[in-house]
Amino acid sequence: CATLHTLDLRLNSGVTDVSAIADFPALRKLDLAYCPITDVSALADCATLHTLDLSECENLMDVSALAGCAALHTLDLTSCVLVRDVSALTGCATLHTLNLSCC
Repeated sequence: CATLHTLDLRLNSGVTDVSAIADFPALRKLDLAYCPITDVSALADCATLHTLDLSECENLMDVSALAGCAALHTLDLTSCVLVRDVSALTGCATLHTLNLSCC
């Protein structure tokens, strides 16, 4: 799917591995809210990813790999209670909105 721009997997309890998402080179918006994912390192090279919703991904602990998302503008980590360190995101020059509510 070389032209896929938006992927909504919200509330999909079967999504535990996001490695296949790296195969979508034009992906701009990804919604993984409420998915039981634990690792987002496969998203590190998603150069066109603009908006990423990881809200309520309660098993997620590390988001440092997202520093490689050069176009990331909006990141929602609402209620990602295990995420303790977001310092790696300081390297995201285009990050405009970071939601850390209830973390």
